[in-house]
Amino acid sequence: MLGESVFCRFKQMHDPAYPFPENGYHGDYILDLARIISEEADLKNMSQEKAIDICTQKGKEMMLGEIKQDLARFKVAFDVWYSESALYDSGLLKSALDTIKEKGQVYDREGAQWIKTSDFGDDKDRVVRKKDGRFTYFASDISYHLEKQRRGFETAINIWGADHHGYVPRMKAALLAHGFPEDWLSVILIQLVKLWKGGQEIKMSKRAGDFVTLKELVDEVGVDAVRFVFLTKSHDSTLDFDIDLVKKQDSDNPVYYVQYGHARICSIFRKAASEGISLPDRPEGVLERLILDEEMALIRRMAEFPPLLEEISRTLEPHRLTYYLTDLAASFHRYFNLGTKIPENRIVTNDRETSHARLFLADAVRAVIANGLGLLGISAPERM
Repeated sequence: MLGESVFCRFKQMHDPAYPFPENGYHGDYILDLARIISEEADLKNMSQEKAIDICTQKGKEMMLGEIKQDLARFKVAFDVWYSESALYDSGLLKSALDTIKEKGQVYDREGAQWIKTSDFGDDKDRVVRKKDGRFTYFASDISYHLEKQRRGFETAINIWGADHHGYVPRMKAALLAHGFPEDWLSVILIQLVKLWKGGQEIKMSKRAGDFVTLKELVDEVGVDAVRFVFLTKSHDSTLDFDIDLVKKQDSDNPVYYVQYGHARICSIFRKAASEGISLPDRPEGVLERLILDEEMALIRRMAEFPPLLEEISRTLEPHRLTYYLTDLAASFHRYFNLGTKIPENRIVTNDRETSHARLFLADAVRAVIANGLGLLGISAPERM
């Protein structure tokens, strides 16, 4: 369909009345692809079948190239890009199904091949090979996971759209039929992201060509903001992304609030250095000066950081780290603001030992914020 859509846009460049496929892709990017591909290949003098093949292959390569660039900019790296066609070309798909068949879990019925997933928790058996001999998507998904285990993975975590929830039990059942451990596969279902601007939700339809790309969102609000906001909600909750809110430079903007906490502490250390105050080599003998309730609250909050990370690693809930960092930054901002009313409560004061103690505390907060943001793939600026 991608190839046909591109080819038809190419034909319309010379004949605007040329019919466009009913289910074709209508985005402006299709016309861009048609222009670029027609400059690289002589589509006009090819048979329609060959021209569509060229549009399909080149269009796919160009789109995948853009996806890789966007993901790299978004700080998402994949060690392996695995093509579904590789499963067919390598013969792995057929051999995988033959292996399952040897285990007695595949049978023929009504001219098709079925896998006995109902024996392993699925509500019914599933077709893996159609009457016409073509494999189903389910067959290639099974083969992919078999290949993943063959490559040495002891567990797999799949991230799927929430609309695939019904696919989870059948996938797990198929792997159980092949002898996989029950807990080998975990599936995280991701809910939709809704974009808001000017108080209105931005309505999107990919096929109609009405959509906002990740690249466009990053261009408008920055990588850090997109990553942080995407990680503020659990994967099973719909995310409302308010573009206007994320562009604000105040406490309403969660990523700005956390990053500003780090930058504010760096600014405090620059001020201390300008006054000839630096941290001693050892904290012993000065930390006893930390007696304010707000100082104790910060210390207790930071003590929660290591066990929180361990728990997040077990539960696969990174959104809890964004909430933790927001709370920690808020606690520090409140602590800092004490000094705006009472000079004795400033971090850098006339009392040198108290200044040392509070600088130790501030530096610890800075380190935790920097480490937390680093784990989320977000920068910790020293100036804002």
